Amino acid sequence: MKFLKLSAFVLGGVAALLAAAVLYVAITFDAARVKGELKRVVSEQKQRTLDIEGDVALSIYPDLGLKLGRTSLSEHGSGELFAVVDNAHVSVAVLPLLSGTLVIDEIGVDGANVNIVRFKDGSLNFDDLMSKDKDDSTPIRFDIAGVHLSRSALTFRDEASGVSHALDGIELTVGKLANAARGKLDLAAHWTSAQPAADGRLSLAATYDYDLPAHRYALDALSARLEGSALDLKDLRASLTASRLEAAGEGLFGLKGVVLDVHALRAGEALTLKLLAPAMYAEAGELRGDEISLAGRMESNVRVADVRLLLKGMAGTLQAFKASSLSLDLDARQDAATLKATLATPVTLRVDGPAIELAALEGAFDIAHPSLPMKTVKLPVKGAASADFGKQTAAVNLDTRLDDSRMQLKLAVVRFDPLALDFDVDIDQLNLDRYLPPSAAKPAGNPDDAPVDLSALRGINANGSVKIGQLQASGVKMTNMRLEVKAANGKVEVSPYSASLYRGAATGALSLNADGNRIALKQTLSDIDIHPLIHDAAGKDMLEGRGTVMLDVVTAGATVGAMKKALDGSASLHLRDGAIRGINLAKSLREAKASLGGGTEAVQKASATEKTDFSELSASFRIEDGVARNKDLSASSPFLRLAGAGSINLVDASMGYLARVTLAATSKGQDGKGVADLKGVTVPVKLYGPFASLDYRIEFGDMLKEGARAAIDGQSQKLQQKAREKVGERLKGLLLP
Repeated sequence: MKFLKLSAFVLGGVAALLAAAVLYVAITFDAARVKGELKRVVSEQKQRTLDIEGDVALSIYPDLGLKLGRTSLSEHGSGELFAVVDNAHVSVAVLPLLSGTLVIDEIGVDGANVNIVRFKDGSLNFDDLMSKDKDDSTPIRFDIAGVHLSRSALTFRDEASGVSHALDGIELTVGKLANAARGKLDLAAHWTSAQPAADGRLSLAATYDYDLPAHRYALDALSARLEGSALDLKDLRASLTASRLEAAGEGLFGLKGVVLDVHALRAGEALTLKLLAPAMYAEAGELRGDEISLAGRMESNVRVADVRLLLKGMAGTLQAFKASSLSLDLDARQDAATLKATLATPVTLRVDGPAIELAALEGAFDIAHPSLPMKTVKLPVKGAASADFGKQTAAVNLDTRLDDSRMQLKLAVVRFDPLALDFDVDIDQLNLDRYLPPSAAKPAGNPDDAPVDLSALRGINANGSVKIGQLQASGVKMTNMRLEVKAANGKVEVSPYSASLYRGAATGALSLNADGNRIALKQTLSDIDIHPLIHDAAGKDMLEGRGTVMLDVVTAGATVGAMKKALDGSASLHLRDGAIRGINLAKSLREAKASLGGGTEAVQKASATEKTDFSELSASFRIEDGVARNKDLSASSPFLRLAGAGSINLVDASMGYLARVTLAATSKGQDGKGVADLKGVTVPVKLYGPFASLDYRIEFGDMLKEGARAAIDGQSQKLQQKAREKVGERLKGLLLP
């Protein structure tokens, strides 16, 4: 009984003492002095300006508390604002303070706005507020019943990268906070970002469980959601759920039941993505986990693509782990075309790079399209790939077969940004025409309106070589092709390139420039058999012979038609032992001779069965605005001599030529019999019309004049000869007895 009385007396005394202390604090509390002291300390120790516009009020019941009105804090050594709070209050339990425990019933903040900046040197604009002084005193244990943040905003700007983010309308409620605690967490905010572009509503709810002294942290029943837009994604709806996320010490990490679900629209396409991670744990440096799968779908009116990634058999550590299998399945369809791909490889991942290695990549691509001659193409692949994102390097080595073609690709990325590549391509044989639609399948519309855009060359830096043993493209057949490629600053140089073709050789240089959308080509065909080349390339039988063709042209434009109109440069042609196909001049002249009496003219079509032989043929061209003009066409044979001039219009694919044919002083040439009377006569021949349907016309009127002049000249010479003979006979009679 005495003990109870004594205890009651002691407790009553303590209560009275505390009541007196609280009453004293309340009576002596000087708000103005507190505000002034706070401003002075902040200014002297942190070189910042603290401005408390509202009142500083002290509350006593039911707990000791402090309320602040509108308060602002400037940046370090500057008048710019770092943080602003409209209202804040803190309530503290008094009794636990006596035992060194800070028990806060509630922290409430309303209308807080904080600006965080990371400078180019990596420092933050609040580093000076973080105390670097060592404190060896016993830390006060804290216990907070709850925290509520309302109508608040937070902005972050990185001056080095230009990245900026902002959260406004923040509503945050956190349950119990202590050295070790478990409680509920709810967050809602509006997120905006200028770089990268984003605008959306963010919400998060979870149960937290942590122990600061033990360095243990966990989130249970996590549910996060984002709705809005990000980058080029519209109507974005992303959700993340997890049964548990945990980390402890330096070696324990775990996740369980993680599901990421994303839906969005991009440029008229519907995108979906789903990630499943049933379980993954790291403990005592060892990593183990179930499979992780990622499934995605892209769908629009014209195409659909489904992709699935599966990672299995993970083992290692959090710093470096391996997976026995990483597999990819792709099923894509666009209009009538389909693409199916399967790839699998073991994978090694290092976090310190990060770096990834695909040591044994193997799979196949299946391509199908109704316009393909064989309808489907199967492309098996085998090789390896690796990338080190820290060093910005990567390498790919692939072997594949396309029907009877074997291809090897070696690719090295020496820098990611801006992209820089080294490559080497080696193909034993390749027939591209086998995989292209038939030439009769022409695209709809005017082909001259097809756009030409070289802007994709910007930002690419590449050096490499291409070797092809045998190549057929657009009907042209080549062997031993060699290309050296250099790309930088929006310009691609294919120089030199060489190949063997049609019993001769091709050498030259090609330049593509995104600046002005310009193309330049220099090419020399040496000792080429011209007839099969023209036949294979254009399907035309226009010319026969063997010799040299030189081309030096430049052009620019946004469409194929514009590039034709802007074509400038020069070309030359030197051939021997050939023929001009489509016209037999000897036969035509013989027929013309039979018509000389009538004086008529007739237009004749070029015929593939007719030709005019020549021993030598040469011509040079000046090309301006898509028109190639020639003034020195020359050809010769035992039967005739040919000279001419004209133009070839590449814009409208037409030709206009006037050739002057002079028959040799012999009738032993091609079809010489029957035209002996025209020896020495120059016959004009016009060749004109579109490439697809050339016409030629012999100018009979001019030929008649030439024939009459030749006949008169011949008769005059005969009369002069006879006169000379008669004069000679008379002189002989007079002089001789």
